[in-house]
Amino acid sequence: MLHRPELGYYDEGQDFVAPTFYEKSLNAPGSARMLPPSVFRSRVFPLLEDEVIWAKDWICVGCEQQIPNTGDLLPFTVGVHGIHIQRVADGFEARFNKAQHGGCRIIPAQCQTGTKTRCSFTSCGYSRDRDVIPATELGSDTPEMHQYLGLQPERLLKAQVATLHSLLFVNLDPSTSVPARSWDELGSFGFFDGDARTRRAGKWLEYDANWKLLGQHLTRGVPISANDDDGWIVTENSDGSPVVRAAWLFPNLVLMKAGDETCVIALQPTAVGRTMCRIGIYGANPTSLAPWQVLIDRLAEGAIDAHRFISNWGTASQPESIGRELPYQADAVGLWMQEQIAKRAGKSQAKHLASL
Repeated sequence: MLHRPELGYYDEGQDFVAPTFYEKSLNAPGSARMLPPSVFRSRVFPLLEDEVIWAKDWICVGCEQQIPNTGDLLPFTVGVHGIHIQRVADGFEARFNKAQHGGCRIIPAQCQTGTKTRCSFTSCGYSRDRDVIPATELGSDTPEMHQYLGLQPERLLKAQVATLHSLLFVNLDPSTSVPARSWDELGSFGFFDGDARTRRAGKWLEYDANWKLLGQHLTRGVPISANDDDGWIVTENSDGSPVVRAAWLFPNLVLMKAGDETCVIALQPTAVGRTMCRIGIYGANPTSLAPWQVLIDRLAEGAIDAHRFISNWGTASQPESIGRELPYQADAVGLWMQEQIAKRAGKSQAKHLASL
């Protein structure tokens, strides 16, 4: 571990777990300000997210159809924790990877910048992920799988697994229960009706925007329902966009529905200001990925512009903003996102220990 939570999270002269840090961003709609820029540019804030979000929330990592055969393995880095899901004889099993730091005794300086590095040890929590590893005729004993499973995978630390329709989720906290009733409510909005339970195509796309801003812009619209306790919001739009309904299951699952197709996006931070979108298209006969990619690219442009704007706020790159009050948060999904972040930051171990 590179950071001890009890020491707190400080950067740019700010305390990221202090209630005053979020105070203005939690005002009533119309008077709430945007979150401070350090939330989107600091290398310290992702350490807080790793404690209170990625290690505590249910994280979507893919779907059942991606690992159809016994022994198939789906890697996914959650925060800085390298984990995988493997299909076993009686279902699915999630484990922490055997080589958490690859072949390194200590984490190299170049891997401590907040950016996932390109490395042959894809099992490392500080490197970029690879795609699914099929078991093939060798079962689980393929060389590619060794850095994930080792020689005795049954001895690896396990994580929780849950499913929503055909989607696979993991949770690193053994004390967190599955919000089954809440997920059923989310499922009632038609994202997985009929043939939309089957994954027909997939692709990875990466964008230069913080994951929180990308989630906000992919799901922006008029909120029609939300569950603040279990962290999801559903929106609709009537701006002529082919997407008529979208949902964000915080922190990393975005659902977009158009016609009889559903686009599923698993957000995965690859840097403070960069996010990988693991995209799957679900439906009976999806035309192709191309229309969805055009749409996602267009929505992501808004997130990229927003990231550039807020991350430059108060700096020489945007001198007119120095010393000025932050802009108002005019987007309903953005306001909801800010509430989700603040609520989780309030559960940090650093805040608890400071009160002792």
